[in-house]
Amino acid sequence: MGRKGGAKKFIPGYQRKTVSGSSRRGKGGDGRGLQERAGGFCPMPPRLPPPPAAAMDSAISWVADTLDYEPLRPAAAARAAALRRQEGTSPLVWYARALLKLACTTLAGLAIGATAAAMHGAIDALVGWRNAALQRFYAVGLLQAYAAQLAISCALALAAAGAVQAFAPRAAGGGVTWCMAFLNGNAVTGLFSPTVFAVKWAGSVAAMGAALCLGVEAPMVHLGACVAWAASKAERRCWSALARRRWLYHLVAGPHAPPLPADDEGLALALGGRQGNVEEREAVSAGAAAGIAAAFGAPIGGVLFALEEACSVWNRRIAWRCFVASAAAVFAHTQLNPRSLGGLLAAPLRPLHHWEWLRQLPLLALVSAGGGLLGAAFNRLRLAARPLRARAKDHAARLREVALVAAATTTAIAALAAAVGRCLPVPEAWARQEREWVQHACPVGQYNDLATAWLGPAVSSIRSLISLGTSQEPLGEAVAAHPLYYSPAALAAMCAAYLPLFAASAALAVPGGLFMPSLLMGGTFGALAGGALRTALPGWDIQPGLYALCSATAVLGSVFGSSISLAVLMTEATGTLAPLMGVIVAVLTANAVAVLAGTEGVYESELEHEARVNYLPQEPPRKLAVLLAGDVMSSPVEGLPRLVPVAAARQALRRSRHNGFPVYDPAFVDEQTRTFRLDGLILRSQVELLLAAPQVHCDAHGRPLYPQHAQRAEERIAAAMAARLGERPSGGTLGGTGAVAAAAAAAANGNSFDGGSGGPDLRAAGSGSSPVAPLAAHPSPFDNQAVEPYLNLGPYMSLAPASVRLATPAAHVHSLLLGLSLRHVCVVDERNHVQGMITRRDLAHAAGSVIPRSLSMQDVLSDLDSLLERPLLSGDV
Repeated sequence: MGRKGGAKKFIPGYQRKTVSGSSRRGKGGDGRGLQERAGGFCPMPPRLPPPPAAAMDSAISWVADTLDYEPLRPAAAARAAALRRQEGTSPLVWYARALLKLACTTLAGLAIGATAAAMHGAIDALVGWRNAALQRFYAVGLLQAYAAQLAISCALALAAAGAVQAFAPRAAGGGVTWCMAFLNGNAVTGLFSPTVFAVKWAGSVAAMGAALCLGVEAPMVHLGACVAWAASKAERRCWSALARRRWLYHLVAGPHAPPLPADDEGLALALGGRQGNVEEREAVSAGAAAGIAAAFGAPIGGVLFALEEACSVWNRRIAWRCFVASAAAVFAHTQLNPRSLGGLLAAPLRPLHHWEWLRQLPLLALVSAGGGLLGAAFNRLRLAARPLRARAKDHAARLREVALVAAATTTAIAALAAAVGRCLPVPEAWARQEREWVQHACPVGQYNDLATAWLGPAVSSIRSLISLGTSQEPLGEAVAAHPLYYSPAALAAMCAAYLPLFAASAALAVPGGLFMPSLLMGGTFGALAGGALRTALPGWDIQPGLYALCSATAVLGSVFGSSISLAVLMTEATGTLAPLMGVIVAVLTANAVAVLAGTEGVYESELEHEARVNYLPQEPPRKLAVLLAGDVMSSPVEGLPRLVPVAAARQALRRSRHNGFPVYDPAFVDEQTRTFRLDGLILRSQVELLLAAPQVHCDAHGRPLYPQHAQRAEERIAAAMAARLGERPSGGTLGGTGAVAAAAAAAANGNSFDGGSGGPDLRAAGSGSSPVAPLAAHPSPFDNQAVEPYLNLGPYMSLAPASVRLATPAAHVHSLLLGLSLRHVCVVDERNHVQGMITRRDLAHAAGSVIPRSLSMQDVLSDLDSLLERPLLSGDV
């Protein structure tokens, strides 16, 4: 969706609606451009020569366009569908397509697992090199070590931030929010490009090497979506290539299969056309699930994460693709990284007896409530720091911000390790397990507990905290005076210092997520509380690791607002069902604490503050409960007649930024209210293709100007419309009409199909500057005449557009748009006359969006640029 779904050109006599006292202003115009034709009204602008291509370029959209999920049903496609119903199509063809999708989904999952294994291996190698280099400086002096650590951390952090700012701004942060916006129906340009993938992977590794309070689990969701998106593109190209091998079709379908069309565009329509956006949505959903599954070693948790968090639309196809991709990703990761066998955070926690659960559940709930408060405090600090963030287009300020946070993190680690960290003897359990530790300034055979917990790999530190009191890290008779593994002072200092640094790192211009930092912060608090309870209640046989796990889960649940998927993720990650009851209690307690504290999950709050996307939440906002469709619609609506002059269609596209036009018959126009009966809906992209293809133009009575090529050109244009709809969304981000003209000309000439016998060259025919087409060289009923060309929208428009009545509750419209993945909903009266149009933009405005829906581009650039994290007109948006 561009600026608006329904046009706002003023029609005299129509009463404008208001919401909360806010006027719905039209885009100018007073009706003087309307002329009576054929008993009705249709836009008839003054006769002007067609504008150059630069002037016809669609307006640059300052918000994300929306995706088309409904397949086009032009007349050519309807004829192909009728032919398939009449002659039948072998189900083996569709089984072959399903098999190809299964193979691509499996390969994508394997590639995602390999990506996760490579990332974890690179992080372990980089962290190991950094700690080994720092150890040489610790032997010289703490000041020299601090300088070396500061140089390494700032260099790695600035390298990651520089790559993001210079090459791929979409790679900043975790990327889960952008993936959710895409799966919700927003077309985020360049989100899954190879450059974003490379910068995301390398930047995440560098951020971990810089010891920033960030993780790699959320970036793995984005990376998995990138891999799956590329696999979907490859699968569609492979199917298109196989479809042209007609011998393969007969081999699969058998000798009695119905014959395929002789032309390639007919073949494309006969084999079902292309629903690229639907297939990409399924693939990206599977990639997101596989990414989080590979990161945690939790295939079922990955599927539930996609269901609960990432996906706005869920069906059986998405479910099985998520399951296959997640299983393949976890398999590949475990084969390439044996340390992840049994779960990323595998810990041999001892099962509790039923009476032990009854006794310890109140304590677990209390510790989980503390973890929930930590998560709520993080969300509060993150939102409070938002106005202080550097603007995205101020690259120097963004880099300074990254350097400042990296320096503050390094200073905190160095100061706390020297002041609070204790030198403890290396436990035998660590020596047997080759656990990495940081010696710091301690004697040989000892380690600094705080430096080890903070500078070591985050996964190893969390696994160690969860294992406290188990057979893997037995505590024995350890007391506060002679602690094992970590001292209470080190845990308390790390937890207190980690919270503000975590909030400061959350929105930096570097790739990184919030999963592992939440677990590490919660784990330190839980281990501290569990150790204190173990000392206070020596007869209860308390495992501090169980409390660390529950507290870590609570922080994660409070930060993200997750429930079911989080419980399954943590259970699978630990590789045991022993702590399941405690994990469930932690999730429920954390969610309750977050609600009482008045904080939302990170994803929801980020999407609400993201001005460039119109995100529809799963539940309709409460403000819509008291509104009707007539209250939230955009009105009046500018439509197009079935037969519209080419000049009028050009003027309509030039003066509007919306992407959907109701189509009407001029014979059914109400002259009193200036409304018209809804006959269909046509998209901007379709009109652009028709304007660029004179072979399908007609006269004022609908007779083709090129009758000898009319049906052929119609089929080619229909195939081009379906292809363009699958490749990219309609609207302002599509580029100029130069590309549209090339696509239309290629479709009409047969250049986009192998072996097609095209008609005359439409590029030459469409290159003239006059709106009147000379037909002397093209035999027709109007030989040697010059007639005004028209567009016949009837064969290309959607004959069944979604519509609601004026009295329909706005919450129902919200559910309709989200459930059916619609872009436009027409609002009609009892006569089926169009009264308005509703898009997700209108619903967002009615629900209290911070951005008005009727502002000029200059107003937006001058007043709202400070709200955005990226430049409004940057080339990467």
